[in-house]
Amino acid sequence: MSQIVMLPTKAIQIELDDNMKIVPVDTHGYEGESLTGRTWTMDMLRSWCGNKSTDWLKKYILENPRYSREMGAMEQKGQLVHKGRGSAWRFKASVMAEFLDRHWEELPW
Repeated sequence: MSQIVMLPTKAIQIELDDNMKIVPVDTHGYEGESLTGRTWTMDMLRSWCGNKSTDWLKKYILENPRYSREMGAMEQKGQLVHKGRGSAWRFKASVMAEFLDRHWEELPW
């Protein structure tokens, strides 16, 4: 069951310690929009990964033996679709974004 939460519309002040900073978030043009129900193409995934090449994505993520079980599970559930050599890749955006978050520190950015 969803719940509506009303947020105050007036300005608030937040104090940050000297060792803290505000980091802007790159929303890739989807500011305020959810990834729920979205499908990414390979080009969209490349964009979300800092414009890494298709070869980089295949080597370090999609065809990496370290992640083969997760990629296989995504494929079985229809969250990752690739019919073979030369066909287009499709990704369930929310699932792929969660994968990237889980494995961010492991990847050779």
